[in-house]
Amino acid sequence: MSDEKIVITKRDLSDPKIQNIIVQEKAARKPLSAEQRAPIQTGLILNPIFYTGTAGTIGALAAWALLEPLINKTGGHEDGIGLTLLFPVTAAIIGLFVGLVEGIMSRNFLKAFRCGGIGLGIGLAWGTIILLPANWIYILLCQAGCILFPPPPHKPHQLNDFFPKGGLLFMLMTARTTAWTLIAGGMGLGQGIALASKKLVMNGIAGGLLGGFLGGLLFDPIGLLMHTIQGSSANGEFSRMVGIMVIGMLVGVFLGLVENLSKEAWFIMKSGPLRGKQFVVYTNPMIIGSSPKSDIYIFKDPSVEPKHAEVFQVGTKLEIRDLKSPEGVFVNGSRVERKFLESGDIVVIGESVLEFRQKEVG
Repeated sequence: MSDEKIVITKRDLSDPKIQNIIVQEKAARKPLSAEQRAPIQTGLILNPIFYTGTAGTIGALAAWALLEPLINKTGGHEDGIGLTLLFPVTAAIIGLFVGLVEGIMSRNFLKAFRCGGIGLGIGLAWGTIILLPANWIYILLCQAGCILFPPPPHKPHQLNDFFPKGGLLFMLMTARTTAWTLIAGGMGLGQGIALASKKLVMNGIAGGLLGGFLGGLLFDPIGLLMHTIQGSSANGEFSRMVGIMVIGMLVGVFLGLVENLSKEAWFIMKSGPLRGKQFVVYTNPMIIGSSPKSDIYIFKDPSVEPKHAEVFQVGTKLEIRDLKSPEGVFVNGSRVERKFLESGDIVVIGESVLEFRQKEVG
């Protein structure tokens, strides 16, 4: 080993070139604190199963409140425009609320209005198109039930005049389940169509069908329970409210459940007001920035550019790329221009800290 000493003069210390190197070296590092490195879990409120289920429930209650005054209940029968519009209006309003909620939870109100508006339109269009075939199936199965399992002879052959049991109840449940399954298939499409994501569209269809099926299956048992509790004073108003709310809740729950089960890669926010919020990677590229049009919207941070970084899928790997931002992109404390991400990597953009996670392949 050489004994030669390295001598640094005062002139060297004041040399602008040396100062630039030191500044660049400092800018290329952003040490992570123990809190930033610590793992984080998504809480109940920020779990899509919870907030989408809640949105579906509120949407269903709003639909019931709008339609119920339009149902004529005179003379022991129920009819009127409220029942005619039940399917399309319920699909539209549940579609509106489950479309709004993701943007609201991300504090991205432009995204919320866009997805909610498209959810409203798609739900209304889907419900209107499916209305006739769903009603035909419902009526045919109910009529078949009345033939196979005739109501008591002293009762008229209208299902509204008494609550069916046994085989007739089974046929009514089959009819209702089929109709609601068909209608609910379009309730969760708003976000996928708004964001042009095939995966989100498929998730919306799957979640809607599953929620509509189970909710429709429970609709008449709920009515039977209400009829048993209320006795001769029973009417369809309360049981219809509970039944529609259960359908809305289950559609929302299954939309969130399908999202959780199908996600392959996602980011979890580890700082700020969205701490614990997960952002699933659905688009390629996925934009991170301060613009409300970004897929991960980082708000109220002047150091973040409108389009600060993007995440590209390359095969089974995801690569983050800095879009020439002045403040840069840091992964595990080091500034990067582009880097393939590994599950557990900590990404810092401005003041925001995100943890990247990816399911293992194979």
